[in-house]
Amino acid sequence: MVTASEDNTAKIWDTLTGRLLLTLRGHTNWVTDCDFSPDGTRVITGSIDHTARVWNAGNGTLLLVLEGHTSDVNACAFSPNGERIVTASG
Repeated sequence: MVTASEDNTAKIWDTLTGRLLLTLRGHTNWVTDCDFSPDGTRVITGSIDHTARVWNAGNGTLLLVLEGHTSDVNACAFSPNGERIVTASG
C-alpha cells in the first residue's frame, strides 16, 4: 500500500505486517495523491508543489519529475497498461 501525507512524503507499507518499507522524499509541499503502476514496480505521486513524480517502488529511487502544472496536482494515476500517466491540477 502507498499513502500520501501532509509531511511532503509518500510511504510504502507492507499490507500483511503494517511495517513501513519506504519513505519517498523529494516533494516540497504536501503529497495529495499516489498510485502504484499496474505491475507494482513504480509509484506516482502528485503534490501541492505543482509536480508529479515517478518512483521505483522497490528501492524508492526518483525516476522522473513531471513539471509544467500551474497549480496543485490533486490526482494522478497510471493507465491500465502502465504506459501512460494522467494527472489533474487546479
